[in-house]
Amino acid sequence: MYSFLFPVMLASVLFGDAAADDVTRLLATGAGAVGGVLCLIVAARERRVAARPCGSCGRTHGRSPEHRGERSPGWAYAGAYLAVGGYLARMTVWLDQVVAGTWPSAATRANGISVTAMVIFLGLMSLAGTLLPLTLAHRWGRVWPAWLGPLAGRPVPRWLVLGAGLFMGASLTAYFGIAGMSAWIHGDIDGQFWPLLLELGGYTLWGIGLLVASASYFRLTRPPCPRYPAGPSAAAAVPSRGQ
Repeated sequence: MYSFLFPVMLASVLFGDAAADDVTRLLATGAGAVGGVLCLIVAARERRVAARPCGSCGRTHGRSPEHRGERSPGWAYAGAYLAVGGYLARMTVWLDQVVAGTWPSAATRANGISVTAMVIFLGLMSLAGTLLPLTLAHRWGRVWPAWLGPLAGRPVPRWLVLGAGLFMGASLTAYFGIAGMSAWIHGDIDGQFWPLLLELGGYTLWGIGLLVASASYFRLTRPPCPRYPAGPSAAAAVPSRGQ
């Protein structure tokens, strides 16, 4: 977790003026990143051994969802609405700035960023904080709803939704949940307590919620099992490998 900035540090060493201390920090962070990835790989393999999944599709038949039309588990809805709550908490800080007349900030104006660009950014941000988490949890995010006409009943492209959920979730959790919270705890960020808590905490909950909902979406949108094409009832009737 502490090594998530390794790509940024690597780029700064390769393309910037790196001091000896920077190289040392890069090596330490790189070792942490490699160790973390290897640990995750081992944990994933051990989980597969314990779950005894199907060798063809990775499901544990009888316990895993068999098709994307099934209802999401309760924890997926909890993650999705946690993400929406985190987004709303973050937006309360923005709304307070609008009311106080401090948005856009002086730094934003000095950098030449137009109000139009900021409004477009806020619109995309709102979609990522409302539509995206709900799409990850609800059935209409996996199967096109009836009111879409020719697309009705067809599967939603998996990585169109899942890719956005994983990218946004990982980015918000890493940047604000790990880096932001760490900097705040160490006193590197100045500001009022409640606005910082709502901003950093909101982003963190938003990211965690997206990752939780994405995990459910990943399970529900797996391709059909080639060994049991007849459907979930046929698959559930046959024990998983090793049972």
